[in-house]
Amino acid sequence: MVGAAPGTALGGGLELLLATHHRVLASEPGARYGLPEVKLGLLPGAGGTQRLPRLVGIAASLPLLLQGRDLGGAEAAKAGLAHETVPAAEVVSAARAALKAGKVEVTAPWDRKGFRLPGGGAYDPKVTAALVAANAGTQAATQGNDPAPLAILRCVYEGTRLPIDRALRLEQKHFAALVRGRPAQNMIRTLFFARQAADKLVRRPAAEPKRPVRRLGVLGAGFMGAGVAQVSALAGIEVVLVDRSPEIAGRARDGILAQLEADERKGRLSEAAREAAAARITAGADHAALSGCDLVIEAVLEDVEVKRQAIRATEAALGPDAIFASNTSALPIDELAEASARPENLIGLHFFSPVPRMALVEVVVGPKTSDATLARALDYVRAIRKTPIVVRDGYGFYTTRCVDAYIREGLRCVVDGVDPVLIENAGIALGMPVGPLALLDEVGIDVMHHITHFFRARETGPAADDRHAVNPLLDALVAGRRFGRKTRAGFYAYPADGPKRLDRAAIADLARGARSGAGVAEVRERLLYAQLVEAARCWDAGIIDEAGEADLGAILGWAFPSYLGGPLAAIDDIGAAVFAGRCAGLSRSHGARFDLPAGFAAGGRRLHGAAA
Repeated sequence: MVGAAPGTALGGGLELLLATHHRVLASEPGARYGLPEVKLGLLPGAGGTQRLPRLVGIAASLPLLLQGRDLGGAEAAKAGLAHETVPAAEVVSAARAALKAGKVEVTAPWDRKGFRLPGGGAYDPKVTAALVAANAGTQAATQGNDPAPLAILRCVYEGTRLPIDRALRLEQKHFAALVRGRPAQNMIRTLFFARQAADKLVRRPAAEPKRPVRRLGVLGAGFMGAGVAQVSALAGIEVVLVDRSPEIAGRARDGILAQLEADERKGRLSEAAREAAAARITAGADHAALSGCDLVIEAVLEDVEVKRQAIRATEAALGPDAIFASNTSALPIDELAEASARPENLIGLHFFSPVPRMALVEVVVGPKTSDATLARALDYVRAIRKTPIVVRDGYGFYTTRCVDAYIREGLRCVVDGVDPVLIENAGIALGMPVGPLALLDEVGIDVMHHITHFFRARETGPAADDRHAVNPLLDALVAGRRFGRKTRAGFYAYPADGPKRLDRAAIADLARGARSGAGVAEVRERLLYAQLVEAARCWDAGIIDEAGEADLGAILGWAFPSYLGGPLAAIDDIGAAVFAGRCAGLSRSHGARFDLPAGFAAGGRRLHGAAA
């Protein structure tokens, strides 16, 4: 039996190919091959954990299985997943030719007498070392929250020591256990069904005709603006970059071209695709260069007046139907629209950094944004192969408010005298990629300082007062010019001759002598509930109104733990009454910032599905 794949084969598609005796794959850069089931809390359940290590060896199979990595056709053939690669149009004819030429073995390698695993069995020293390293890495990465990677390791370790038939039954047993578990169900609901819905633009106003963006203006050619320009040019859109001077815009274009060349060297782009994308990007001298653009995205300084000036200058150069989008992460669209002559054409497109790698775009609809503008913005987001969520206007929108809550709770733990090592470990144990103090250093303490004082001007009441109790700590850090990684001094120190490390002496001074006996479990709960409560506030305020999108935005936007399915899924799993009761307890113990909106405090609200 010969397998022929003229395009992408992921998951079950690749598993079907692995069951054939001769495999022919497409050589196009866009065709990808892999087993991504682990990203949904599952394992490859159609023979993937057994056939792959028997074809390429245990050690070589582990990254593909445990990380869900995908490969291009040439990479897959080099790794041993295929026998040959040809252009997509020739795949089927090449498969037939292999049959006619007698190249196809009539039995699978593992069915032949004397078969041995490539690279050695589980007890081979090199393979044992790879398994031990994979186990340690998996434990560190999952913190025991996601059972799928460990189940994959068990399938590989135990299954490769069994005959293939028994090994496949072992795989099915582990697959069945995973698919019934909460982590997999949460991840499937959010990362598969909710993401499919978002990618199909279910929130797009259906009555609006499609009007593709053909010419894009990017105002502000910094790191974020350059990323937007790059992904847009790769999607076939003509891009003009504008900044304070033509020299800045020109340097940004040169940087994009260098990145495209690097991607070509790594096999991610063909030469033709690189050249075409490069030809679509130009550097403009001033706002007049934006004439003829269908859409302009500003990525200038996060300051209301700076952005208002950008709106006025840009709209003067645009046609009446052109859209202006702000890449703001926190400034209300309605406040920016005060400077606009046509606020119905203004919308927020909040990208995440780095733009080429981050999948999410938070689409922010202002009070005056028209359906036509929303529809065209969503069409653009899908054209550049990003996943959109739609949120309503308000300070901080959704994602920034929840990230802010996570960081601020970490700061509050510092003020309470919790050991900073414990704070960071609690964040990682929860399933966040980094602790709140490390995240703050990356965001920039000066940036967080600006955001918190911006929020303070728009929040009132006991909960707001409690949330802003950390502001004096931020004031002190900014006064000492401890801005985080950018100044090589924040909560971490960044020595030139080694990795970063927590600056415990500096943090002890910030805690002002306070000492806390809190353990990891208590701090982990505080860091989780801070995010859940803020998501509940956003829901109650109407900032988010679709539970699946809210959960998807959390996982793709600020790396909320995927095994929980998202903040609203986590609240549902906890149970409305239990959640409300625990928030009341946290409020009594730690402050009014854990107070819930009235509808949630009653404990009778379910977010996915009908209300209880």
